[in-house]
Amino acid sequence: RDGCFIISDLRTGKIVDEYNSERCKARFSPYSSFKIAASLMAFETGVFKNENQIIKWDGVKRGREEIDQDLTPFTFMSRSAKWVTEWIMPQVGEKAITSFLKSFSYGNQDFSGGLKDAWVSSSLKISAHEQVNFLSNFWNGKLGISERATDLTKKIIFIKKLENNAELYGKTGTGCLVGHACLDRADKMIGWFVGVLKSGSNTYVFAGNASDLKPQGPPAGPRMRDATVEILKQMGLTNR
Repeated sequence: RDGCFIISDLRTGKIVDEYNSERCKARFSPYSSFKIAASLMAFETGVFKNENQIIKWDGVKRGREEIDQDLTPFTFMSRSAKWVTEWIMPQVGEKAITSFLKSFSYGNQDFSGGLKDAWVSSSLKISAHEQVNFLSNFWNGKLGISERATDLTKKIIFIKKLENNAELYGKTGTGCLVGHACLDRADKMIGWFVGVLKSGSNTYVFAGNASDLKPQGPPAGPRMRDATVEILKQMGLTNR
C-alpha cells in the first residue's frame, strides 16, 4: 500500500509522528470517515435525538444483514451504514451542511456532489492533516456546536479498550480506486482510519489513509484500523 499516517498530542497540538508527509497533505474523498461530521450535524439539528434512537430501515436490501435492519446512531456508526448518512443529509439540508462544513474547516468544503454521494468518490475531499485538525477541534469542543452534540458523537464513535484501559475512538472509511464494485471482493481500494486515543492522562488525535498497490481484501478501512492499532502499540502510546 501507499499510505500516510499522522498523530498529534491533543493538549499541545504538536505532531508526535508523521509518515509520508506529502501524502498526508493530499486530499482524498473521506468515504465513511465523514460519518463523524454527519453525526455531529445530526445531533446538532435534532435529526438524531439521542444515541439510542431507532432509525427505521428503509426496506432496501443491500446485501449486508447487519445494516439491512433498524439501527441506532451507535450501530449506524459501528456497522458503517451508508443509507443512514443518506437519510441524515437531506434532513440537515444543503444550506446547513455548507455552513457546518465551513465552521468545521472540513477539507475543501465542497458538497456539490449531492446529498447522497458528495463524500464518496465525489466532490468532498479532505487530507489527513485536515482530518487531525477537525478531530482536534471536535474533541476540544471548538467546532461551534453544542456540548451535547459533541458528547453524543464522542459516545457513538467509541470502538474498544486496548491494553491498560487505553480507549480507542474513531471511524474507518473504504472506497474503490476504480469503479464502485470493489467492496465485496479483493480489489484495489483506498482506506481511512481517523480517530482519538485516550491513554492515561494523554490524548492523541490521528489520521491515516492508504491506497492498495495490488488487489487486496477485506475492505481497506478495517485494514487501516488494524494497522493503526499496531502502530499505536509499537509507539508505546497505549500503555502511558
